[in-house]
Amino acid sequence: MTPPTPPVDTRVINGGTATVSLGAMGNSQGNRRQALRIASGIAFAVAAQSHAFAAPAIGVHAGRDDSISQYAEFGDWVGQPVSYRVVFVDDSSWRTIANPYFLGATRQWFAANPKNVEVVSVPLAAKGSPSDVLQSVADGQQDDVYRQLAQRLKDTGAPERIIVRLGWEFNGNWFAWTAARSPDTFARAFRHVALLMRKETPGLRFEWNLARTGERNFDWNRAYPGNDVVDIVSMDVYDQYTKGWDDLRNGSSGLVAFRAFAKAHGNPEAYPEWGLSTSSHGLGDDPEFVEGMHEWFNAPDANVLYQAYWNTHADGPNAAISGPTAGRVPKAAARYKLLFGRSQ
Repeated sequence: MTPPTPPVDTRVINGGTATVSLGAMGNSQGNRRQALRIASGIAFAVAAQSHAFAAPAIGVHAGRDDSISQYAEFGDWVGQPVSYRVVFVDDSSWRTIANPYFLGATRQWFAANPKNVEVVSVPLAAKGSPSDVLQSVADGQQDDVYRQLAQRLKDTGAPERIIVRLGWEFNGNWFAWTAARSPDTFARAFRHVALLMRKETPGLRFEWNLARTGERNFDWNRAYPGNDVVDIVSMDVYDQYTKGWDDLRNGSSGLVAFRAFAKAHGNPEAYPEWGLSTSSHGLGDDPEFVEGMHEWFNAPDANVLYQAYWNTHADGPNAAISGPTAGRVPKAAARYKLLFGRSQ
């Protein structure tokens, strides 16, 4: 009697095709899932050999903004150059917003490689500001602060290599510049500051940044300041407060909705913060999350400028995958190195 033909899985990714026999892997759900991973990995390898596709640039936030050593170390670990550095302007006061403390390292970053880019996360309000602060920013009451900041960025000598991530994660409720109270006021404040800083320092690019949250709390379009002041739209994605990859991808505030928004506005996408989470709300050592993000960044319809892993424990539950604080998520770290370390 002729044995039945075992089921197979064929994956086509970026032009690479791979077929794996599921029957040969056994019938358990775990073995079949492993077969699908193998097929995906082979397909990516075939695609890389058959033609060069435009993979997003690799970035990282490594914890210390006043040093660039950890960025080179991350690149050495993954086996690919890191060309985007994500840093944060201190929101302790209006004075600290006007005078970033890390610009010496920014100059070193630019000198290290002519392709290096810095993503500067800029607050739209100082910590402890009153609830109507965005209205005052939109009305020009903090123009001196943002004019001075723009001049400081110009003084780096390469403002065209700076992306200003202005008022990041505005759809959350954890920053003074939250748009939840008035998305329209946020849009006006963003627009006012972007126009002011561009006038002071031509060449700056501006990024409009969401956080992936469980539910969408308002229409994103209400907080959008206009294509003339937005060069990139981005989303921060962490493996927490979620039921799993399908929820992250297809939820009302998920990746599919975000990509549709970016396409509707004609903007490239970016993912300046993404990472695993070991908090009680996170999914821990989750290689499937890393696989899902890699496939998402490199999907045929993707237009992703860069992606940056959050490689620090600065906020406790976050999970570094390389360096001295790594070790909490070994399986996911190995999967990241396998997928992002291959020739792209």
